[in-house]
Amino acid sequence: MEELSPRAKAKRRQITDAARTLFLAQGFSRTTMDAITAEAGVSKQTLYAYFPSKIDLLIAILAEVEGTLPDPPELVAPTTRAELRTALLVFAESVTGTLLQSQMIAVLRLVVGEAVRLPEVRSMLVEALPIALLNRTAALLRAAAGNGVLTLDHPEISVRLFVGGVMSYVMFGGLLSNEPPVRPKPESLQWLVDAYLRTLDFTDDR
Repeated sequence: MEELSPRAKAKRRQITDAARTLFLAQGFSRTTMDAITAEAGVSKQTLYAYFPSKIDLLIAILAEVEGTLPDPPELVAPTTRAELRTALLVFAESVTGTLLQSQMIAVLRLVVGEAVRLPEVRSMLVEALPIALLNRTAALLRAAAGNGVLTLDHPEISVRLFVGGVMSYVMFGGLLSNEPPVRPKPESLQWLVDAYLRTLDFTDDR
């Protein structure tokens, strides 16, 4: 895909910000492209040049959610169990801190609701959240394994154990809660990480 100019990026963001505001205020189905045009202050021609449909807009908003997740930790290559613990803890704190915000939870609820009936959104949701988090965790564990810190017998299962534990806070403390989002206490995430580490096959006690 051709790289957008700074001006085009700003215009695109102007449109997605307007769409997000309307989607959250009145729902996806009740929001028209005309309303988005007016809210964004652009012409119809400009709107459709960037986003041919509302679904494209919703997918773009979801992509922005993925962009806020912690950077892939493949550059982190733990050489000891302690370094791996620190990396996992920082990752868990970053994920929960990013996703457990009122605006973020509102967007996720919107997307999850539409994903039930829109296959395009459903597949993008899977890629943007669970797959992205699983891949980031796998990169970290592979880096540690590459340094001889541990042995990964079933990495696909191992990463699910960690990501599932972290995302349970997002689900129960945010998406499915009737109260404002609540971030887990630091000691809770520390206990989760330590419990997870006990499931791994370390080569020594470094």
